[in-house]
Amino acid sequence: MNMLKEYIDFEKNNITLFAKQVLSTDYYEEEAFSKLLDIYMENRYYNFYSDEATPFEERIFNHLRKAVMKLSEGEDESVKDRLIEMFTVFNYVLCLDGVKTITYKTLVRLVSEYHRNLYNLDDVTLFREEITKLLKNIEDKRKKFFDYFKTSDFEIKKYTTSKDNLVDVELKYNIKFPRLYSEFAIDRVFHEGVINEDKLLVEYYLLTSMIINDIRGCVFDRFYLIDFATSLFEDKERLAKLLEISSDDCFKGQTIFKIKYEDYTKYGNDIKNMIRDGYMFAVKVNDDIDKNDFILFEMFSYIIVDNNSKFLKEKNKKIIVINE
Repeated sequence: MNMLKEYIDFEKNNITLFAKQVLSTDYYEEEAFSKLLDIYMENRYYNFYSDEATPFEERIFNHLRKAVMKLSEGEDESVKDRLIEMFTVFNYVLCLDGVKTITYKTLVRLVSEYHRNLYNLDDVTLFREEITKLLKNIEDKRKKFFDYFKTSDFEIKKYTTSKDNLVDVELKYNIKFPRLYSEFAIDRVFHEGVINEDKLLVEYYLLTSMIINDIRGCVFDRFYLIDFATSLFEDKERLAKLLEISSDDCFKGQTIFKIKYEDYTKYGNDIKNMIRDGYMFAVKVNDDIDKNDFILFEMFSYIIVDNNSKFLKEKNKKIIVINE
């Protein structure tokens, strides 16, 4: 299951329910709002147009505004009025969605006042009760969603790197084994073969929750170096199962698979195919690699070396060190 996609779909549905409640039938039109919502999701969750030199929130509204203008072309005033109100409601969506930080009670008060003015109402008690119930239901479901990731058996360990916005992560286990097993034997089993491949499922799921928290905090410039088992190329079914977790563009955009140079020489074509599918890779090399071979590594996002490597003298921005 792709939990990141599940979460984004969940929040998309929350926004739809919220907009329907706030705008009601006179100003909510499903087809038009769906188009605006798609544009919002592209910007808010996938950080489209991040190369534009405008603040995040302003960029979202710039693209929404352009969409409203396009949808308004040739329409009568009643349609234009609905589009303007559907555009306006995204001011409150930003609060619902964590882009703007305000209290729960403040959001209820603001949208209640907006609804009062929109429909020229004297009393919005019923609306306030309904929107409060909806917001509480959304928050309860959010909590339940994040509870899925809680575990006392595993944790993600983070390591800094020579790049400020690049974090190396590793899955650590908190499982107690019988004394007859040595630490070396346990560690070897944990990092090799089928168990290692299954371990990645846990690691990717836990990492998904970290990526979601980054997105909710509007952090799109933090990237994670994560483990990958090239032995999965020998079992396409297991590989497909693992990649299902990581197939969302949000995951692809913030994660970089770590492999060794020997993995590249053995599975080069498979790795190239994954890169073409939008995945990113970093390759770990030793000093016995010829410097001229670096031209082969143009496809990789980073080249990982030891902290005493001779290659650190090279003026290559892709060369990094993991601080363990």
